[in-house]
Amino acid sequence: MGLLSLTFLTALVGLAASQSAVFIGGNESEENVPLWDKVIELAGGKGVAKFGIFGTASSDPEGSAAYYIDMLINVYGAASATYIPITETSNNADDPAMVDLVRQQTAFFFGGGDQLRILNAIRPAGRETLVLTAMKEMVKAGAMVGGTSAGAACLSDTVMITGGSSYDGLIYGAFSGGPKSNNPGDLSYDEHGGLGFLAGWVPDTHFSERGREARLIRLLQDSRYRDIGTPWGFGLDEDTALVVTDLYTRPVGKVIGTSGGVFIADVTNTIVTPSTTTNYEGVSAHYLTQDDTIDLTTGNVTFASWKTPLKGNEQYANAEISNDILSSKRSRSWASAAAQFFDNQLDDTVTHFSFEKNPTFEVSFNRLSGAGYRGPLPNDPLTFVVSHENLQVGIRESIAV
Repeated sequence: MGLLSLTFLTALVGLAASQSAVFIGGNESEENVPLWDKVIELAGGKGVAKFGIFGTASSDPEGSAAYYIDMLINVYGAASATYIPITETSNNADDPAMVDLVRQQTAFFFGGGDQLRILNAIRPAGRETLVLTAMKEMVKAGAMVGGTSAGAACLSDTVMITGGSSYDGLIYGAFSGGPKSNNPGDLSYDEHGGLGFLAGWVPDTHFSERGREARLIRLLQDSRYRDIGTPWGFGLDEDTALVVTDLYTRPVGKVIGTSGGVFIADVTNTIVTPSTTTNYEGVSAHYLTQDDTIDLTTGNVTFASWKTPLKGNEQYANAEISNDILSSKRSRSWASAAAQFFDNQLDDTVTHFSFEKNPTFEVSFNRLSGAGYRGPLPNDPLTFVVSHENLQVGIRESIAV
């Protein structure tokens, strides 16, 4: 590292708030002011933040980057935002000119598309390029890294989800190296992992909207014993972010977003029973909404101070049963069912069903060791959000009667 780079890194520490990463679930609104203001703040602040924008995941990298460049500068006050021209076919991620360009930034942002394009360009076959090494050095010195959709899915050091649906994942399992057929529902992951900014968690995106709860659970269980597998994962709803600070000391994630939340899955104590497919019991799940936090070292969650326990204040008499719990049609079936379940007075267990048949899957919820919380959004007191912790989930193939 040259003297200029050392000098710049020293200055950077005073500019950025902390070693941080921002994971966004995709389809984010330009008008999500709290989210983008936080991104600017972590990058050094208005008039200071300098972004390196990677459109690498997109089929139109430069066009993808142009959107974020315009927004970050002209709407949110970044000092600069620069397109980093690295694609899966450019073969320039070891180019000293690209490294120098990276070292001029206080933040890095990856747009959406296909996360495999990012890996092929910046970490091909698990090899760390010079640009990736430089970004990691910058983030450790205080820069921010963030991404949306595919750009968020690639940021961890664990196995990386590359595609698939909940239903097909439950039937066939998760495959390393890509789908095993031409079925777009095949659940697949890259065994070399992502870019390595966050340790120990598998991120997933477009989460509740595409019914990806069961796919994340199956992926975690099938890959947890691989070299870079983990029992922990989180799923980001659209226009919602998990903002992680203190990446390299004691990382804590905080939810920003009023239209969705972040699903947390833990398969540490899951009991697996082989069957025609696979049955699971004891999956632990949380759902965090605006201002909730999670300690990403322990998995412990803390709910926002403006939320109060649901127990004793439930709105519904009984839990409602979903007959399309794995829906991928933007219905938020699982998230809505879980929120209503914690908001019912009488039922501590409930069983839901997949719409798909042959086989049909049953998904059971148990709240005996869990708790729900509810509160009005601080800036929109007529809108209430529900969070919960320690929902115990079971998934099994339904037995025909």
